[in-house]
Amino acid sequence: MLPKRGWHLPRHHHPFHELIVVLDGAMEVRTDDGVVQAEAGDVLFYRAMCPHEETADNARPVSTFFIAFQADAAAVDGFPWRLRDADARVRQMVAWLVRDHVAGVAPEEARALLRAVVRELQRLCASPPDPWLGALRDYMQHNLARPVYLADLARRAGMSKFAFVRKFKRVSGRTPMRELQLLRVNQARAMMLASALPVKAIAAAVGLNDEYQLSKLFRRHLRLSPREMRARSQAKPAAVREAE
Repeated sequence: MLPKRGWHLPRHHHPFHELIVVLDGAMEVRTDDGVVQAEAGDVLFYRAMCPHEETADNARPVSTFFIAFQADAAAVDGFPWRLRDADARVRQMVAWLVRDHVAGVAPEEARALLRAVVRELQRLCASPPDPWLGALRDYMQHNLARPVYLADLARRAGMSKFAFVRKFKRVSGRTPMRELQLLRVNQARAMMLASALPVKAIAAAVGLNDEYQLSKLFRRHLRLSPREMRARSQAKPAAVREAE
């Protein structure tokens, strides 16, 4: 679903499960469990017959992938209605699912990839993020388009830079600035999968100086260039063939 100001779906439900992957922008979501502002990196899971209402943020119109599917209750047991896809694995696999659906691939192939998505959701449920780390990641995600400095993050955490870096690395396995780089790369990748925006515009949207800096980060973290990333998104990856 492409961005559209004023978009709103009144309260409704479906006889199937629904997975919403937020690629960019934001929307308000209301369910019987409460109200949240869903943003890039969020994955929403609506169980069959779960009432929900969605409204796009007009300042940041939402862009999403959504998948409707059926599954045994045991396969989705314990899924919360909102998850954070911090490493963008769900975003990537759902992008392949959408692409294959549009291309008309065999249902058996789509089911193999859907099972991989469900396994990743199960992994995320089994390893919930540390609240301290989650709050800092959310702050970084909300501010990708502007400069974010280590001193800002440490001050926000109420710690010295040295103590902050040490704790952040212990909790996440990465330094704060490497985490920020990965968030920018993952958001840029999601935007490339969801749109035909030029690389230069995507680089600016995630707070990078130019497409050359984005290309450098892509090669460092993904081992390929943005151009190669777009080309590969059109071809079936080996990981999907293995999952079949």
